[in-house]
Amino acid sequence: MLANQSTKAFLASQIRLSGIVVMASIALSVTLVWFAVADVAAEFRFISLLYAVLIPAVVAPLAMSYTVWQNLKNHHLHAEVRRLANCDDLTGIANRRSFTREGARRLATVAASDTPLGLLIIDIDWFKQVNDRYGHEAGDEMLIHIARKLQQGSPSDALVARLGGEEFTVLCDVSDQQDLSTIAETLRRGAEDACLLYRGEPIRVTISLGVAIARPGDTLSSVLSRADNALYAAKNCGRNQFALAA
Repeated sequence: MLANQSTKAFLASQIRLSGIVVMASIALSVTLVWFAVADVAAEFRFISLLYAVLIPAVVAPLAMSYTVWQNLKNHHLHAEVRRLANCDDLTGIANRRSFTREGARRLATVAASDTPLGLLIIDIDWFKQVNDRYGHEAGDEMLIHIARKLQQGSPSDALVARLGGEEFTVLCDVSDQQDLSTIAETLRRGAEDACLLYRGEPIRVTISLGVAIARPGDTLSSVLSRADNALYAAKNCGRNQFALAA
């Protein structure tokens, strides 16, 4: 969606620029010809001015069309480079690099506005068994499946990222600890209730979550560390649950 909006805005700006260039080319051509044929007969002057309008009116749009096409190709190339740098290749959600950068920015913003920021670390339970039983292709499909479920169950402004392997994270604004717990339970239940149909065979998994709220003076690393400790607690207590960081 954002990529489409960016492309439309870029194309609109290129079209406006092309219109300006075409009009300027015609105006310059007419001006030069006007002074060049000022002393000739009126009939010849009219024909000269007509060509002064027609030639740039044809040539300039053709030249600008090619320029816009090249610029649009470059725009798509740069957008793809940015996407590859910031998105996880497999799931399409934010990667660890993007999460680290955006997470630090959000944490600084929250510190200034005094709005609670919640962080959830999510791990797929017994993920190795999916790979061992169904193969790594099924494991990849499961990672994509869980990533989509996390996106669907998270608040609209949440940053959903894959940290690596079968571990994900969600960063979002919350009102309090209860609000964060509600989000965690929504994600847990969404994963538990969902089913991945792989080659006609249903595969189900559960997730464990560690959740933490950023404190004054926290860095992204310190919040991640507390959430990670809570994740280990959730796994040690039987998995398929969430635990709040101390």
